[in-house]
Amino acid sequence: MSALRWGRGVAGLRRALWPAGRHGLLTEEGTLGVIGGRRRSLSASPCEQDRRKDWGHVELLEVLEARVRQLQAESEAEVTVKKVAMAQASEAGGIQPPRKAQMGAGDRWAQKLDEEQRLMERRKEQLRERVQKGGKRLWRVELRKEPRLLSRKLAKQLQRWQKGTPQSPWEEQLEQLLQEAPQRLSCEEASRDPEAKLEGQQQKLLSFLECCLHTGHLPLAHHVLVTYHSRSQQQKLLTLAMYNAVMLGWAREGSFKELVYVFFMVKDAGLTPDLLSYAAALQCMGRLDQDTDTIRRWVGVRGPGDSHSRWALRPRWGPPCVPHRCLKQMAQDGLQLEGLFTSVLLSEEERAELLKAVRKAKPTFSVPCPRPPPPQVNTSPLLREIYAKPNCTVSYPRLHLPLKKLQELFQQQLSMELATTVTVESVEKAPPLTKEVLHARQTLTILRAQWEKALCRELQETKESEAYAAHEGRSSLFPYLCLLSEKELVEMLLQTLQVLPAHGESLFYLAHRLGQRVFNRHMVQRKQLSNQVQVLEKQYSKYLHLLASDTQVAEPCLPRQYWEALGLPEYPQEQPWSLSVLVQLGKRLAEMLVQAVRMPSNLATPRDSNTLIPVLYHVYSFRSFRQIGILKPHPAFRQLLETAAEGTLTFESTEVPMLCPPLPWTSPHSGAFLLSPTKMMRSVEGTQQHQVLLERCRPAELHGALDALTQLGNCAWQVNGPVLDLVLELFNNKGCPHLGVPAPPLEAPRPPEGRQAPDACLQPNVPPTQKAELRRELARRLKMAREMHSLRTEALYRLSMAQHLRGRIFWLPHNMDFRGRTYPFPPHFNHLGSDLARALLEFAQGRPLGPQGLNWLKIHLVNLTGLKKHESLQARRDLADELMEDILDSADRPMTGRKWWMEADEPWQTLACCMEIARAVRAPDPTAYVSHFPVHQDGSCNGLQHYAALGRDSAGAASVNLMPSDLPQDVYSGVAAQVEVFRRQDAEQGMRVAQVLEGFISRKVVKQTVMTVVYGVTRYGGRLQIERRLRELQDFPQEFVWEASHYLVRQVFNSLQEMFSGTRSIQRWLTDSARLIAHMGSAVEWVTPLGIPIIQPYHRDSKVTIKGGLQNLSFNSSVDTSQKPNTLKQKNGFPPNFIHSLDSSHMMLTALHCYRKGLTFVSVHDCFWTHAADVAVMNQVCREQFVQLHSQPILHDLSRFLRNRFCSDPRASKNIWASRLMDTLLSVPKPGTFDLEQVKHSTYFFS
Repeated sequence: MSALRWGRGVAGLRRALWPAGRHGLLTEEGTLGVIGGRRRSLSASPCEQDRRKDWGHVELLEVLEARVRQLQAESEAEVTVKKVAMAQASEAGGIQPPRKAQMGAGDRWAQKLDEEQRLMERRKEQLRERVQKGGKRLWRVELRKEPRLLSRKLAKQLQRWQKGTPQSPWEEQLEQLLQEAPQRLSCEEASRDPEAKLEGQQQKLLSFLECCLHTGHLPLAHHVLVTYHSRSQQQKLLTLAMYNAVMLGWAREGSFKELVYVFFMVKDAGLTPDLLSYAAALQCMGRLDQDTDTIRRWVGVRGPGDSHSRWALRPRWGPPCVPHRCLKQMAQDGLQLEGLFTSVLLSEEERAELLKAVRKAKPTFSVPCPRPPPPQVNTSPLLREIYAKPNCTVSYPRLHLPLKKLQELFQQQLSMELATTVTVESVEKAPPLTKEVLHARQTLTILRAQWEKALCRELQETKESEAYAAHEGRSSLFPYLCLLSEKELVEMLLQTLQVLPAHGESLFYLAHRLGQRVFNRHMVQRKQLSNQVQVLEKQYSKYLHLLASDTQVAEPCLPRQYWEALGLPEYPQEQPWSLSVLVQLGKRLAEMLVQAVRMPSNLATPRDSNTLIPVLYHVYSFRSFRQIGILKPHPAFRQLLETAAEGTLTFESTEVPMLCPPLPWTSPHSGAFLLSPTKMMRSVEGTQQHQVLLERCRPAELHGALDALTQLGNCAWQVNGPVLDLVLELFNNKGCPHLGVPAPPLEAPRPPEGRQAPDACLQPNVPPTQKAELRRELARRLKMAREMHSLRTEALYRLSMAQHLRGRIFWLPHNMDFRGRTYPFPPHFNHLGSDLARALLEFAQGRPLGPQGLNWLKIHLVNLTGLKKHESLQARRDLADELMEDILDSADRPMTGRKWWMEADEPWQTLACCMEIARAVRAPDPTAYVSHFPVHQDGSCNGLQHYAALGRDSAGAASVNLMPSDLPQDVYSGVAAQVEVFRRQDAEQGMRVAQVLEGFISRKVVKQTVMTVVYGVTRYGGRLQIERRLRELQDFPQEFVWEASHYLVRQVFNSLQEMFSGTRSIQRWLTDSARLIAHMGSAVEWVTPLGIPIIQPYHRDSKVTIKGGLQNLSFNSSVDTSQKPNTLKQKNGFPPNFIHSLDSSHMMLTALHCYRKGLTFVSVHDCFWTHAADVAVMNQVCREQFVQLHSQPILHDLSRFLRNRFCSDPRASKNIWASRLMDTLLSVPKPGTFDLEQVKHSTYFFS
């Protein structure tokens, strides 16, 4: 077997066994994982570089075999590769690609490659000539303005008006159009109502038209609108919002004739003009009155004897004037004149022109004063106390920073968001500036200058091609490519190239990320151009008076209430781009990067080499039996980057914590970052139904969620410097995987050597079994190396971000998922991370420990170690006192002492707590010591706590610490004990598997299954969990693993049924209800106790394909609510999602009441954090709000909502599924006898 064919086999197996791309990304084509920028490792030792060269040979073989496979697919004859010559790396670290590959069919491969290259060069040269010589001609192709109407009557009417008879000038045409506008709305037309959700092609077309307007290509937008309107099938895609968008564009231009053309199309489509339509017409009239030349050009009649279109002046403002007719028609349509100024969002200049036209008809009209909306009161009984008028007991917290300092921080954050990216110094140890490093950096500088020019040329050619497609009446990418300057796009592409990992990136993920970045930058620029930045500066400066330590406000209130009272003006809401648009745009940009960016074949002499090779290659990998397109950098380029070791990382501004307090959340799309677009509810990319439900809610119904998110984001943080120093020391010294500090690539496993080396196994006498074993070993080592690289990169981002923020104060803005669970925006550095990430964070605002604070620090320390889990709080304090010598030793000599902290369950948090206790006990007065350390209180299997409270299940409540007790109850040990009872009974009856399991049933074996049963794990999933635990037991006979796991999962479920009978009945009720709703063709919806509307986004996937270019990109889309629901996911997801919505409601209630009492509060789902001095108060609030939450008739309210939502339609009575659903919903599980008031006295409810 030849070297290349063997390499192909290894690469193929590697791709099958080892998903390319970074850790935690796509699991299959088009399925998005965590979205976050990736950066590169920046330095490598010479030894490490040699090792990477070894891997680089395998990488280069993969690149070459991908090209051979592509050519094989195009050729009818079979290509047999005999030999591929691998060039040695140059002194500068470059790898010389093979110049020639000999084929079994002679030089056919090389000849085909040369022909293809010549053909591509010829096509590019032709396109360049078109751009240089005749490119502008395409831009001046005459665009269609006159619509082709499908109604014959309207077509004749338009033709008659175009002849310009004196009896019907353009103003009267509009009058008649408005009068004859249809007053009906059929079912089909109702679906095209502007308020309806735009999906798929409609959303794509609307964003195209809006981008045309933003980039100054209004005639092009009109041309595409006319083209779509002229075709009956395409006209069905058009909505009134699209017609209005173009009408507004012409209104801003003062082009009355074109605006009337659009009104013709509106009427022809059977739509009724709305307030925005009338606002556009009147605004245009206001501009025409101002500009006589415009009237002469566009409003008039053809003079007698004219043989061509010559427009003469014919002013028509005399009574009855056109504005008067418009206003009269508005009244007939049931539209209020005041609505033009109160309900339509326009700029100040547009409102002025609109007012000018209105006053032509009503000279005495004055713009209604913006009345503050009537105070909307949240009616939830759970929030009655929160929104009651503040009294003397309310003590909202304030920041410890003065106003001037906060204003400075605001300016820093504003500058960062305007720049859209943040450059951070890497914490990775920089290499010495040797001659080789300096040469590599100089080479990169030269290449980047060349790539900028090449990308600019490629971008111009792409724009020309897309402009031609748009001129043909298609919604192309042309306006999207014009949103940003060429310089900005090129910088974005070069930045993407810089951070591309050595193993490549999924084309789908890369395309989506590029498209999203273009959209985010465009939105920031839009806010700059619309004067929103200046307004924000003034408004935010006033808002800081509520938060600053040296200012006072008249009356204490919540941040959202104060912000709304300031009266920030509303701006038109930009429609988000659909997923297909984002991916299509990003794919085109990625293809430009592949085509334009090339490098010399010999990187040692870039100026002298005439042979250029691509920097990026398009290869394929397999993921879950799906073939995934990967963009992969050339190994020589990666080696050049590693040699240069440029010590910076670049992040998007939304990936970095904020440097000032976030904006308060005031609506589902307004809050958190100053300029960057945000959403209150995160969801699967492309999903819109959540946002639609939120937009339809009354604002007051969302106040609880909005205020809770604001409160969580207002917590100020700082970096724990001493802990960071220790972590950095380990990070730059071989790491420590045991402590969660990943080892550097130098410690990764090397390729096999000796007889097992790849070269040795290429000999023809090596048996196939040995080759297969080599492939498995190579795949294992490669997998391990990639995992180590992924963990190392993740740690690099986190530590570099922490170092960047050292000594500074920062904030973590929050939003929530579709169930109401909250998450911080910055993905790399937040308190939801690992033990290491949490240890690096502490509250920026300290609080004296007080009389009980030190005791809570000691209890928290013991909780972190994992010791005394089943002991009382007093026993944990006593243990901390006994271990004080070890605690102080750990704080003073963490790396050289007894290292007691390293054996804890959470070692880094334990060390941080040791340091805090040491400082406190050594303070002159420990009660006065100001502590910044966050203390946690965890729920005791919180999902089961909610189930037990819902069902008033006394036995279950006792197992999960809802009842007072002297010692904390452990539900996992209880289930293990019950399983052991069942096992003993079966063993006595002679069951073999029960006898084998004697002595092996422990808390650890059943814990994961018990924990996840509440969140919907099935028996199949539970069996797999137990199987993994049994395989970890060294003494357990492995031949019984399969049978024993089946037996145990059955007994675990039986034990839970015995211990939590109410829980299982509620789960079954929820599951049956969801199954019947899905059979009716709907997704399950409900409203949380705090009023948050929820819909499960589980629909049957439909495949979307973007054709052309490097490859056809296919991805699954389940964003359209018209798609049938996925019954299995709907029924399995409802119980856990419903419980998650309850635990998020409990957390938000606790957050709001803690804020009302002046506490600092943050959470990690069911783990609540506050200062040590305030733990007792937080615990009291937590228990009270749990009781308050479950005192509501939650299940009966859910049943009533589901009946009204899915069974109220009279037609539902004839549906068998609806009748079954009605019966099920009426059979609400009956509660038990547990008294909820006991929770208020349960010490270990959260502990």
